[in-house]
Amino acid sequence: MRPRFARNLSLSTKLFLSLGLLLALPLAILSVISFNQLRLVQDISLQGTSKALIDQELAHIEGLLQQEAKRLSVLFFRIRDETKIIASLAEAILTDPEKFHYRNGSQYQFEAQQPYIMPVPDGNSALFLHQYRPSLLPLIQATEALDLVWKPLALREPLMELAWLIHADGLSRTFPWRDFHQLVLPEWLISPDRPYFYLAGPQNNPEGKEIFTSLYDDDLSHKWMISCLSPVMVDGKHQATVAIDITIERLQRELSGMQGTAGTSSLLFSGSEIVAASANLPLALLGLDPEKPAFGQDLFASSQLQVVELAATMFQRETLIEFVELPGLRAYVGAAVIEPLRWRVMLIVPEHEIISPAHENAREVMSKTGGVRRNFISLILTSALAAGSIIFFVLVHQSYGLRTLLAGIKEFADGHLSHRIPVEPSELGQLGSALNAMAQSLSEKKQELTRIYGEVEQERKLSAVGRLAAGIAHEVNNPLATISTHTQLLLRREDIPAEAKSNLKKVMGEIKRIQGNMRNLLDLSRLQSPVRSEANPHVLIREITDLARHEAHAQGIELILSLSEHPGRILVDGSGFKQVLWNILGNAIQAQGKGGKVVVRTRFAATSSHFVMEVEDAGPGIPEELLPKVFDPFFTTKEVGQGTGLGLALAFRIVQAHGGKIEIENLLPRGCCFRVVLPRGV
Repeated sequence: MRPRFARNLSLSTKLFLSLGLLLALPLAILSVISFNQLRLVQDISLQGTSKALIDQELAHIEGLLQQEAKRLSVLFFRIRDETKIIASLAEAILTDPEKFHYRNGSQYQFEAQQPYIMPVPDGNSALFLHQYRPSLLPLIQATEALDLVWKPLALREPLMELAWLIHADGLSRTFPWRDFHQLVLPEWLISPDRPYFYLAGPQNNPEGKEIFTSLYDDDLSHKWMISCLSPVMVDGKHQATVAIDITIERLQRELSGMQGTAGTSSLLFSGSEIVAASANLPLALLGLDPEKPAFGQDLFASSQLQVVELAATMFQRETLIEFVELPGLRAYVGAAVIEPLRWRVMLIVPEHEIISPAHENAREVMSKTGGVRRNFISLILTSALAAGSIIFFVLVHQSYGLRTLLAGIKEFADGHLSHRIPVEPSELGQLGSALNAMAQSLSEKKQELTRIYGEVEQERKLSAVGRLAAGIAHEVNNPLATISTHTQLLLRREDIPAEAKSNLKKVMGEIKRIQGNMRNLLDLSRLQSPVRSEANPHVLIREITDLARHEAHAQGIELILSLSEHPGRILVDGSGFKQVLWNILGNAIQAQGKGGKVVVRTRFAATSSHFVMEVEDAGPGIPEELLPKVFDPFFTTKEVGQGTGLGLALAFRIVQAHGGKIEIENLLPRGCCFRVVLPRGV
């Protein structure tokens, strides 16, 4: 029922107008003041936002430089390590050539005292001899083993242009094949004024480590490149030099991925000399010669003083970000060191490619403030209407929502947790939704408490029965052992009539049956923890199913195994596990009756932390009212003499001792499924 004043239109109108004036007047004054403040805030914020975005871009450039310097360092370290591996193999070959029997299949035609140049490529390393002598043949054949390293290296190393070996006796090998006929004077290979052999020797490389050359124009390929050299020492003497060549084109391909924008240039330095550069490098603006290639030019030779000063500063810092202003070029320059060469990688980013996007982003952000002024006007126009709507909603509709909530809360208090409060799109609706969620949670907790209480009650029953069983088993086993002994003595006598012996044998059978029941009672009373070990559960399952298969076939039952395709291992008491399966499988076969099938299925849970075993039968199932009693000791639905009611109770206790659980589920239209869940523990 609506309140009486809600039906009084004149009063509602007064309330509506009064609230509208109370809201509109201060909002109008606030709008005038706020418009001027917003203009000032917008100008200040535009400057601050632009600076923050520029700093963010510069931090991004610095991070990119450090990342690329590390990436290039990894590449050069890799080249150095690969050269060292080749040198180690070459040292072993030169130390004892007779040990290397690998032949790459190349065919040679030598003439004594004549040079030899491999005429055509055959897929193997190319051989060059300054002058053939028969004494060189073992060395020629042994060095073919270098192909075992060079061939796979050429496939996986993108920077490698050529790998080679030069021996002091005038023998050289390269991979891939190179045409040495191009050289007018082949003696250059071991000439003292050329770097290819002696640069790695003791005079230029006293530590005997891998070294990188400076930039040079290769006489064979006519390409600008650098080489990683390593000496090959035999008995302390410099016998050979091995190397990996890297062309400028390959280095430029590595640099091409660094360009952030269309105007960004990237460079690679050895000292102040440019080793490689991107195609868009503004050589003329940097004071360098635009008619020459970028590589090989020196920053200290620049006609721009600021570029020379920048080069000097670059040697003093590991990483730098500087702003340079040159005629025709305003740019941010960043540089970082590349190990192990102590080279440097540099990015040149034009100022407008950082400033312009930053200003645009800042203007876009600040343009949103223009909507604030429009919002003020809209707020003034709609305030009166909003006030009337609020009054109507609060005074009329809220009362209905509150009554609905109170009725729902009363239902929950009476224990009807399945009741649900109608939910509306409002604050009261959100409260109703929260109350419904609370009722759902309470219902789930109640079910969980019921389940836990059932497990606790089951454990209490098992403990009580276990203590009672221990006492009974002790009291029964002692006199039973005496009866068994005297019965066996009587059976051994020859003067006992046949009928009496038959009766005595029946007595012994009953004694054994009682002893079996006593053993089950003792098993039920045991409180010690299971002895676990790592095992394959499928092996244990097959052992038990093989034993039960005869009984199943006798009743015309098909026993089916559906085991997981990816078996794992679990930590389990093998004897207890087999006893659990034996009891469950025996119950399933007996419940099945004649014909049908029993399925044993396994799987590992999605998280792989639990192992699940299921035993399904197609029997009549278990009545719902009897399900809570299935694991009670001495509970059985079998006829008298066909069961003791201890098997499932014992199985429950074993699984519980493993930290697992047993679940029972009736299947439709008929049948029952026992599910055992055990933690893997591995």
